[in-house]
Amino acid sequence: MNDTPVLADLFDQLDAMRVALHADELDGVEALLNRHDRDVRAFLHADGGRNAGYDALATLLRAQLELQQDMQAAREQARIRMQSTQRADRAARAYLSVVGG
Repeated sequence: MNDTPVLADLFDQLDAMRVALHADELDGVEALLNRHDRDVRAFLHADGGRNAGYDALATLLRAQLELQQDMQAAREQARIRMQSTQRADRAARAYLSVVGG
């Protein structure tokens, strides 16, 4: 039995990561990303990867870069939410220090 991934598997993994990312399942994204990395390496060292044409590999790279942009946007949104929470916490603490709580 051959467990070497094919190009379609790699695209399916990217789709699964995007779904998990939009569902805020970050642990799932991490696990999928680690598997995708291993599978891309295995694919490139196998006959399928060596025989894949430029266009197919360029399309995979574009899909990876698009997912990377989505991940960066999600990280930025998380940073903004964290800063907002920290500001609210500081405001609540300041209020409590003024009213004696």
